Amino acid sequence: MYRRRVKISREAVIFLSLAVFIFIVLRFLALVEHNIRPTVLAYARAKADVLATEAVNNAIREKTAGALDYRDFIIVNKDNRGRIVLAQVNNMKVNSFMSETTLCVKDALLALGREKIRIPLGQVFGSLIFANTGPKIPVTLTPVGYVGTRIIDEFEEAGINQVRHKIYLEISSDIQVVIPFISDVTTVSVTVPLVDAIYPGEVPDTVINLEFPSGPKIPAENFDS
Repeated sequence: MYRRRVKISREAVIFLSLAVFIFIVLRFLALVEHNIRPTVLAYARAKADVLATEAVNNAIREKTAGALDYRDFIIVNKDNRGRIVLAQVNNMKVNSFMSETTLCVKDALLALGREKIRIPLGQVFGSLIFANTGPKIPVTLTPVGYVGTRIIDEFEEAGINQVRHKIYLEISSDIQVVIPFISDVTTVSVTVPLVDAIYPGEVPDTVINLEFPSGPKIPAENFDS
């Protein structure tokens, strides 16, 4: 029986080989992207946390400029023998401070969102030699949700018959991390020490049980204002 030979042109062989090569390359790139995507996102979240924390700290440092005093937050009442009998939160000054600080933090995060961050692919793979090589992955940080502030404090022993009172400002905000074709939201929480004072002698419960007012929350839609 006679079998007819099918002759394939050279152009067809080249085209078929090229198509197979492109298919293999695309499949390989898709596999690599699928495997490294969680790593890229985790690295971007960590980068966002560092940059947002730095922005918040700088904003608070510029706002306070070392001019804070313990008496700006706490009003201490003493008896005629100089013993502390009562401590009260200065609500008016505390509320004013937190409102102004929240606005400063909002501006700092807005400025952060206007900058494009680019992460070299070598850093994603954790390579020390090629840390700054490879294509750079663009990352955008956008504030979402609220910027919230609150005052927290703690008492601790500070020597014989002495108590130290520390006051902190806690700021939290949600930051959306956007990389090509994927996004995630990470919460940035920063605690900054503000002031402290030493209470000599016995400290009454009326001093220890202080209640600070809640700070303001700025919604995301106000970020563009």
